[in-house]
Amino acid sequence: MDKLGNLLPRVLAKQPGAAKIVEMRLRLAFVDLIGPSLAGNCELIEVRGSAVSITTSNPALAHQLRLDSELLMARLNERQLGRRIRSIRVRTGR
Repeated sequence: MDKLGNLLPRVLAKQPGAAKIVEMRLRLAFVDLIGPSLAGNCELIEVRGSAVSITTSNPALAHQLRLDSELLMARLNERQLGRRIRSIRVRTGR
């Protein structure tokens, strides 16, 4: 018998609007990884397919996120959120 935590992602993946659920889980996991104070400096966290796009007006944060993008991808993918992240794009601007 499987545990609910193992079954739930498969059940949710078959539901209408499953893509939005996966995107929200990815956004929440990203905020959890970098922390709420740094995430507060990100104006936009967008998920499209296997790419996460982040927009921030803080150039230092943008630079650090670019440097840490491989590590962030690995940690997001470890959480098995329903979609494999293959790239993280960081833009500076509003």
